[in-house]
Amino acid sequence: MYTVDTCHVVAVPYPGRGHINPMMNICELVSGKSSSILFTFVLTEEWLGLIGSDNKPANIRFVTIPNVVPSEKVRGSDPRGFALAVWDKMEEPIEQLLDKLQLSPALIISDAFLPWAADVAARRNIPLASLWPMSALVFSVLHYFDLIVQHGHFPINLPVNGKDLIDYIPGLSPIRVADLPLAMRSPEKVPSFLKLITQALKAQYLIMSSIYELETQVIDALNAIISSPIFTLGPAISYFKMKKNVQCINDFDYLKWLNNQPPNSVLYIALGSYLSISSFLMDEIIAGLCGGGTRFLWVARGETSRKQDFCEEKGLVVPWCDQLSVLCHPSIGGFLSHCGWNSIKEAILSGVPILTFPILLDQVPNAKMIVEDWQIGWKAKTLFKEENMINRDEIAQLVQRFMNLDTGERKQLEKKVREIQQVCDKEFADGGPFQNNLDGFTKSILQYHQS
Repeated sequence: MYTVDTCHVVAVPYPGRGHINPMMNICELVSGKSSSILFTFVLTEEWLGLIGSDNKPANIRFVTIPNVVPSEKVRGSDPRGFALAVWDKMEEPIEQLLDKLQLSPALIISDAFLPWAADVAARRNIPLASLWPMSALVFSVLHYFDLIVQHGHFPINLPVNGKDLIDYIPGLSPIRVADLPLAMRSPEKVPSFLKLITQALKAQYLIMSSIYELETQVIDALNAIISSPIFTLGPAISYFKMKKNVQCINDFDYLKWLNNQPPNSVLYIALGSYLSISSFLMDEIIAGLCGGGTRFLWVARGETSRKQDFCEEKGLVVPWCDQLSVLCHPSIGGFLSHCGWNSIKEAILSGVPILTFPILLDQVPNAKMIVEDWQIGWKAKTLFKEENMINRDEIAQLVQRFMNLDTGERKQLEKKVREIQQVCDKEFADGGPFQNNLDGFTKSILQYHQS
């Protein structure tokens, strides 16, 4: 039973899997620190249907607003159009929801990809915590955009300046112009992303969905120039599940199939929450995998049966899986990934080397960190025009090399992955950065409620 004395927090995620999951993780973590905090977690009707039956703490409740677009198909076929619809149409139903709440919020936690949230919170005099769902590197690149322009590295012209090094952003290791976020190659898209940073900096708190020990220098440099406190709250729930060896129910066919494969022999493939590549490229990847004889488990949304028909007994194609359970399975020896930020973090926690296959937005600089900064993966492709895409023969050769556990280059990769895992152990240990950040953020919420 909640009363006027209850500390009430409203959480508003961007309606996408890669945004909802980290927001829910933060709410669950804080709820575990203080049962006196009630979380109202806002979902579109579509997403309530997708996750409404998931287990959650008793002090987290779901409420819904209408969908901002007619169906999920729009998100997959036109991600930019979907984002524009969210930015344009979601603010009004959120305002209406806030008007109806019986308990006034002590704090709003909003995804930074909802740029209107800062203005909504300011009009109501409610403190705001802005959740940045990408890496701190990407936040910093956008924050220092003017500096990039001053050095002549924007607009981006790959044949002219793609190989130029950006070595002047505080806290960042040198990064090539070609490895900047993909959206920066389209000048008309840049203002929208810069607005995300501007609005996020209006919040009383900035939450980074990152691992401090992996991006220490970047986060420290941001802390030195941003007045609002920065809390780094990475994938702790995934980490603790992994350490407790909490596995998905083994009744799933894909887990039964993995149980019958040799250790470290299967390449796990997942290229995002919705189809982001062409059918032609999809067929090239399948043909390359089958031609190379590599065992693989592929999460491929759409035309799953047709893709399975291409495969021999060494390949399995499924529409969905519990990714953390798969990555932790002893038969998994590698991960062909689109380099979404959440997928990267789960792969690191699981100790799985990554073949990078970036497609959208922040995935390009994420791949750079994997290959160059952390040295826990290889490049699967570097070019984005379809006529220059990696072909089936190249895929077959690359995957065979990547999954050959006996080579020196593969052994070096595994050594680096183990080192990064140890870094994460330091992050989530008692008294480590994560616990300090979680305690600090929870204390701040309660202080706002008491004031």
